[in-house]
Amino acid sequence: MPVSVAIVGAGQRGLQLADQMAGSERLRLAAVCDVDAERAEAASRRLGVPAELDHRRLLERRDVDAILISTGARWHAPVALDALAAGRHVYCEKPLADTPATARRMADAAAAAGTVALVGYQQRFTPFSAALAAELPRIEPVQALLTAQRGVMNPQYFFPDAYGGIGDFVTHTIDMALWTMGGAPGGVTAHLRRGTITGDRTIEYLSLILDFDGGERSATLVTSMLGIRVTNLVEYIGGKGTLWTTDHRTVHVHTHPEIHEAGNKPPAGLESRTVDCPPGGDTTRASLEHFAAWAGGDKPAAAPHACTFAEGANALAVGVAAVLAAEQGRRVTLAELS
Repeated sequence: MPVSVAIVGAGQRGLQLADQMAGSERLRLAAVCDVDAERAEAASRRLGVPAELDHRRLLERRDVDAILISTGARWHAPVALDALAAGRHVYCEKPLADTPATARRMADAAAAAGTVALVGYQQRFTPFSAALAAELPRIEPVQALLTAQRGVMNPQYFFPDAYGGIGDFVTHTIDMALWTMGGAPGGVTAHLRRGTITGDRTIEYLSLILDFDGGERSATLVTSMLGIRVTNLVEYIGGKGTLWTTDHRTVHVHTHPEIHEAGNKPPAGLESRTVDCPPGGDTTRASLEHFAAWAGGDKPAAAPHACTFAEGANALAVGVAAVLAAEQGRRVTLAELS
């Protein structure tokens, strides 16, 4: 049977989630909810399902198995915590919350509830991400360089919080770095720039370094909305090889045994090949289907793509730590934010 869901937040993203569910055999839309009555009614008419103004009314309904949250970030927690307390599964848009402490509280509540609680980092579901998951263990990554240059963002992203401005965009890259490097970093150092586009305090560029294992491994992220959208680089250097791409389509993989000899020459046993990935497109549908399969009791044997609330809390904490590190001129640990 399909998982019956209600969408909380009937704005642009909420309607996009509903559109992605259309025709799904795993998901059935039961209701929509928004505190804005006009918006709720418009979504109800468009989608052909009942509307509510209070998300708590949804939790009284027996035909709602799961809640999809697409409100603004500061309202994620109240909805998610109520839904988890009521034993519902939760799919929450990113970022998980507006503060690391709130996000951690959500992650703890999800663990205590024992229901499925995932964050909508849909980029994990692209063919490129599948290639990373398959190839990276072979090179044992030590360093990563991920760039995310995207050009000027739309007006609704111009606000000063860590998850506004370029922070809204780089959160996907942060999540990718944590996922591929195997967990949360010990600390973050960073630089940023604010306010030169519109004169407000919006973060326009962010360069950050995440350190893992006491600094033995690291990931460098460079992201900006200054200038124009340009080609982005993904590069992993490992103890047993290198992986890189500039288009997220053709992945160049070079593997070799560990190097224990000085000299400017190719490593002994070097093997090089390319992995061609089909176009990724919008993978929101794949992310939702994965959530539904798990919520319906059909958890994949290996679920490498699912972003749990705990992982989502780490991604948010890294973004906040980066802003603090840049403004205070020091390394900020995630432990400080817990």
